[in-house]
Amino acid sequence: MNINDILIKVINNELGKNRIYSEIATVISVDEDNMTAEVSFISSNADKTVRLGATISEDATALDLSSIVLLPVVDSKVLVTFINATTGFISSVTDVSKTLHKVGDRYIKIESDFIEVGGDTDFMVRFSELETAYNQLRDDHDDTVGKVNAIIEVLKTWTVVAQDGGAALKAASASLQDAVESTGDISGAKIEEIKTI
Repeated sequence: MNINDILIKVINNELGKNRIYSEIATVISVDEDNMTAEVSFISSNADKTVRLGATISEDATALDLSSIVLLPVVDSKVLVTFINATTGFISSVTDVSKTLHKVGDRYIKIESDFIEVGGDTDFMVRFSELETAYNQLRDDHDDTVGKVNAIIEVLKTWTVVAQDGGAALKAASASLQDAVESTGDISGAKIEEIKTI
């Protein structure tokens, strides 16, 4: 390209069309499905739809590509960087509502009160709580077996017309029920705030 070509491009503003620059804007709305945001620029009050991240194709969503995407809070300030006259992306945020981290087919979605690790089908567990419940179940096993055997022994000698009115059987059953209800509670192991595949 010689000097004449450059001057012609300057006159036609072709170089200006491809210059990279940034502007401050306010977030009007966020479209997570299309990975875009509607913003209003501080300098011109003009509204424009921009991408949430730089590495994105026209038909991609957050979970279609390897990336880290910050979803800004509506009404917060952002810095929008333009890579040409028509394409801009949010390059800096002041307040985040959600982050998406994806590499290959693995992802982590972080919100203020919830985390997804690769999916939202099942709950994560606290190993220490699960281990405690398992150890209690194991330790109570002999006692529970003993109570079951006590019921079996009562049944072996118990007749339809029992002299005690079934008091021995009722007492043995109640003892076993207490043992079963207090054994092996794993509800404390469930982490409600984190889900996974």
